[in-house]
Amino acid sequence: MIPDIPNVSLKCIEYLLLSIQSSPGRSQRFHLKRWHQYKYNRPDYHKGGHNNGFFTSNSYRDVVWTDVAPQDVEYLSAFGTRVKSKSSQMHLTSHGWYRANAARKKIGLSPLDWGDVELPSTSGAACKIYQTMVQ
Repeated sequence: MIPDIPNVSLKCIEYLLLSIQSSPGRSQRFHLKRWHQYKYNRPDYHKGGHNNGFFTSNSYRDVVWTDVAPQDVEYLSAFGTRVKSKSSQMHLTSHGWYRANAARKKIGLSPLDWGDVELPSTSGAACKIYQTMVQ
């Protein structure tokens, strides 16, 4: 048996939740590159573009995590001029924090307290993080 492979296997969603919990405010690509390294034990040569459906899915976006980056970069689309963020800043919602703590228990770590979260200072970002949508 290879010693680098952990005894407890995490699902992709569980790993992404733990990654966002441990490094809030980092980009989607950062977390996807970390997941790829964990899953395949080698670097991601697609620069974090692999398996990005989790970040666009309505089942996860603004339910377990949310992007609080300021949308200040203009770009031209077929529908006219639009704005987007230069890079995402992913944070967990309270529901995502609960699910990340469940994953922490699965691998034998103690859960982290939601009150210890440092919220971003971006306008309206704290309100967006505190909302929890249950479907």
